[in-house]
Amino acid sequence: MSQCYRLSPVGRRDNLLMIIVAMILWIFAVWSIASTLQLRLHPAVFWSDLQRVFTQPPMIEQAVPALLMLVLIVATPLMIWNLIAEWDATFRLTNEGLEYQTLGFRLCYHWHNILAIQPQSTADEAVAIVCRYDPVDALKNPLRRWLHQQMHGRQRLLIGPGIERRAELLQAIEQAMVTAQSSATTATTGIPLG
Repeated sequence: MSQCYRLSPVGRRDNLLMIIVAMILWIFAVWSIASTLQLRLHPAVFWSDLQRVFTQPPMIEQAVPALLMLVLIVATPLMIWNLIAEWDATFRLTNEGLEYQTLGFRLCYHWHNILAIQPQSTADEAVAIVCRYDPVDALKNPLRRWLHQQMHGRQRLLIGPGIERRAELLQAIEQAMVTAQSSATTATTGIPLG
């Protein structure tokens, strides 16, 4: 049952394009905030310029664009991390559950803990696998745990539209969910379903 599903070549191309655009956006935001607040980016003078900004606060017409650029400076690296994680992601069907591996860590979403797939079979948007508990809690590194949760959410795993043979993967997950739920019902009641 160990089949691997990764981002398709078209998905990889799109993902790479989005990473490049995000990097350009981040560079623009750094340049724009420096220009707006008259900060020189050379390390020898940057800190003195930054201290000047705090001692003489900028006017409102400088502060608003600077705050917007600051949001972009902080949020863009998170988006880039998400794109790189999606680029590297591998979904593997095993007898125990759906295994998700990316950027050096591996999580197993056990079949009996998967509750639902939301939304049902949409070709152009991400699908969420909803779970009873969050296997990301097993990650020891708090930064990786937080990054994974900000990408997928709590007790969820997203499967993007660019995954190769995604319909086949979702169908296999649904079949395994039904099998696990019927096995659990049989085990608790002693009465087989069907």
